[in-house]
Formats: sequence, structure tokens, C-alpha cells
Amino acid sequence: MSSANAKNNALHVATMSGWYRFEKNGREWKQVKRDLSYWTLTCLAVDPENPELIYAGTEHSGLFYSKDAGAHWLRADPNVPKMMLFSALALNGGVMVGTVPSAVFRSKAGGGWEELEGVRMNSANANFPPSPELQSRARYLACDPLMPTRLYAGIEVGGMLLSDDGGHNWQPANNGLTDMDVHEVHPCEKSPGMVYAACGEKAFRSVDRAAHWEEITPRSHDYGMTVDEDAEGVIYLGSAKGRPNTWIREEGANAAIFRTHDAGSHWETVIENLYGGVMSMCPSPDGNGMIAGLSDGTLYAIDDSGARVIASGMPGILAMKAGA
Repeated sequence: MSSANAKNNALHVATMSGWYRFEKNGREWKQVKRDLSYWTLTCLAVDPENPELIYAGTEHSGLFYSKDAGAHWLRADPNVPKMMLFSALALNGGVMVGTVPSAVFRSKAGGGWEELEGVRMNSANANFPPSPELQSRARYLACDPLMPTRLYAGIEVGGMLLSDDGGHNWQPANNGLTDMDVHEVHPCEKSPGMVYAACGEKAFRSVDRAAHWEEITPRSHDYGMTVDEDAEGVIYLGSAKGRPNTWIREEGANAAIFRTHDAGSHWETVIENLYGGVMSMCPSPDGNGMIAGLSDGTLYAIDDSGARVIASGMPGILAMKAGA
């Protein structure tokens, strides 16, 4: 199942203690494998042409990869020049990774890495307020599905950067973006030109591929963590009440998952009062709704019937992707 036509029938989950693989059996999801449990995994990427090729970024130990859907894992050699990774994007047979301090490196065809220097230069004056010594971080990388040379880099805390030439040149894209604490970016497949951003205190949309931004924050929840699109083009947003330093309260993150059928003009609450923060979402591998991963180690499946728990008790979930 290594061809470009391989079906994305598995769910890959990155946690604070390793990688999990889930497969669906009827209505239920079953954990079938776990690995890399020594490492805190911060990000995942699956090659769009070969869904058996998976990349897993770590908090302190660089990049791991698997060529066989997680049956075996290898450490990148040479590894990424900066070992603190927070984002990954598989594209054109290679991978890009975002680091702390904020920079983006791309794997070279012959081996090794090259820095896409525009990201570092355009975020050099940003910093991460809770830990200024860390500077900013390249929190999320995305590619426009309808314009593959257009790339987006969400900087925490430094706003939005974009490239129209596959990463050779970058420029800020913050017109109307009043919250520079970018957590996730989602360029839509079903709505050409539409881009969404989940930020630390607000949520935004752009109808012109990040040339201009408009706030669409749900009234009840302000801390946007993750935003994604299901197979039908419905947009989902995971958001909490307050920043993570407040989640030690009795109700935890007090998070919710919203969805919109009109580009964020109106939000429907799918589920609320979640103890864990909604850290990541991805379209369900079977094409029916979404899967959401929480900071308390709970996985939810979301479809027309609502939201239900499909797994719990894992380490905190930080990223998810569908793959082979």
C-alpha cells in the first residue's frame, strides 16, 4: 500500500509520550500499535503521495520517520540543525519542519537540510511571552491545496508569514490579524481562497489567501488551538476558555468544539465543557466527520450524530494525521 493511491485508513496520534496508531473496526476505533514512547512528539506529517511515509517531530530530539506506516521508525540522519520542532509539512517528496527559535528547514533531495531563511528573518523580533529566552516558534506550516507553491507559516508569537514560491521568499501577512499568537492555519480545499487561523485570543478568516483577515471568534471561547475542514468542507474549531496556565482550575480547559457552515459567521457548538484543551483535529480517515485530540489524552469522533469518546487515558495529545 505504498503507492500514491494508497488509502488513508489509519489515524496517527502524537502524544507527550510517543506515537499511537488507530484503525477502525466497524464503528469502533482500536489502538493497534505504539512506539517512540520515550519522546514527547510535537508534530506529525504524512506524505500526500505516499501515506505510508510518516514524519514525527519531537520537543528536544529532532525528527523521526517511518517508511512503512509506523511498523519501523528511524531517526533522521543527519538530523534537523535545530532539535526543538513544533511543526512539520510533507510536500513534494520531502519535509519541512518549524523550530524554536522560529525557523523553517527543508530536507534536501540528496540528504541534509536547507534553511528557508525568510522565516527566521521575518520573525526575528518576535518572542514567546511565557519564556522569552525561547524566542518565537514556527508553530504551524500549511500548503494551499489549490496553489501548491503558496505556503503559510504561523508564528507563535509573531503572526503569519506566507510564501508564493515554495518557500524561497517569505513576507508577513498580518493585515487585520490583531492576534499575533498563531497556533494553526488552515487553507481550505473546498472553498478556494479561504484560510482560517486559530490564535491565542481570537479566531480569524481570510477570503483572499491571507491578504486580509477578519475576526470570527466564538463569543463563549477565546483560546483557539486548532482549526480544520472535513470531507464536506465544514469548518471545525477547537477553543478553550483562557490560556493553558489557567487550566489547573477544577474545570480544566473548559474547552469546546465548534463548527460552521457559513465561514464562521455563525458557530454551532458540537460539544462543550471538555476538561482537556482541543489540541488537534483531522478529518476522519473514513471520510465521515472529524477526529479531535485533547490535552488530557482523550480522542473524540465527531459526525452528524454528535461527539463520542473513542479512546482515553493516553498521554496528552499534541497532533494527529490520517495516513496508511
